[in-house]
Amino acid sequence: MEKFQKNNLKKIIELLNSSDNNIIVLGAGMSAESGIPTFRGENGLWNKYGVPKMDSYNKFLNNPEEWWNNEINMKMDKYIYELRHKINVAKPHNGHFIISKLEKLGIIKGVITQNIDNLDHRAGIKNLIEIHGNRTKFRCIECEKTFDRNEIIIKKPPKNCPKCNGIVKFDTVMFGEPISKTKLDKAKQLFNQSKVILAIGTSATVRPISGLFWIAEKEGKKIIDINPNETNLKEISTLNLKINAKRFLEILEKGITK
Repeated sequence: MEKFQKNNLKKIIELLNSSDNNIIVLGAGMSAESGIPTFRGENGLWNKYGVPKMDSYNKFLNNPEEWWNNEINMKMDKYIYELRHKINVAKPHNGHFIISKLEKLGIIKGVITQNIDNLDHRAGIKNLIEIHGNRTKFRCIECEKTFDRNEIIIKKPPKNCPKCNGIVKFDTVMFGEPISKTKLDKAKQLFNQSKVILAIGTSATVRPISGLFWIAEKEGKKIIDINPNETNLKEISTLNLKINAKRFLEILEKGITK
């Protein structure tokens, strides 16, 4: 690690130690180190298969029965099947468990993840907001009640919601689907209460979460950008490190828990 990087790491540790409310926002870079491909980038799924139309939620709403038939008969976009396979075989890496440890120590107060793979939950993170949903669950689009999925491969459409009789879909947020108001309100609350925000492995391009960083910066909160690539947070981050998520967290653990 270069000298200026080491200096920034030292400053990051000092910031986290001096603050009584630190939160983490996780992006695809975190899951990539568990073998889950990203959408964008040189090796991204969209570069391999092409960028899909951003209308999947409208298609679902227009004809849920047809959508589920396409799902059951494996007539979805090709990139989806590679993504699902990678998620199904993925395991949390050391970085996930370090975040869980930092949460237990009270150093991290909450985590907002943009990943749908359930790895953060499996690592034991408790105060977790899965802003884009969880691949292992169903959700009612009316009352937002969630249900655990009992099988990986769907053989028949889920029944309507037992609470309100609403239509049920995968919990993961589709393109064009609004983020759950309940989850978004909780995410805003975490941002509002925080003093230091660690952005790990996120390009900060996907709204509405990306917009919360700019609001936080205007409110005087400290933003730390952790990413091997340059991100949209460069202009507003207090500190940044060009480093992979897992490596950063392993170094952070050694420095902050001495």
